[in-house]
Amino acid sequence: MKEYVSKILLIVYLFSATEASQLLKLPLLFSHFIEHQQKEPSMSFGKFLHHHYAIDHGDDGDTATDNKLPFKSHDKCWSFVFPISIFHTIQLSQIKTIVIEKKKILISSSANIFSAYLSTIWQPPRP
Repeated sequence: MKEYVSKILLIVYLFSATEASQLLKLPLLFSHFIEHQQKEPSMSFGKFLHHHYAIDHGDDGDTATDNKLPFKSHDKCWSFVFPISIFHTIQLSQIKTIVIEKKKILISSSANIFSAYLSTIWQPPRP
């Protein structure tokens, strides 16, 4: 039941908030193609689509029908958002401050520290 309701709600959303409602005009597209094919039998469906969507073909006597074709005009799509508050109260925890003490780092000016350190790493293997 939940799946059925969710599919119905998805369809309602798609047809009300997007241009998917233009797909309902597809039968008009095919009937208009048949009208054009009766006038000019050599016209293919590709030429028909090119004539109506790719170029400005001007007024050929059926402008009213041409304007009703799918994706020729934009429907007014509306989308409503209803914010629902799930959490009524939000408790903020107290911010704890952390104090970091500055410590002075002593650096020796002796250049032999690095060489002495490296000499302890590279030692021959012990038996």
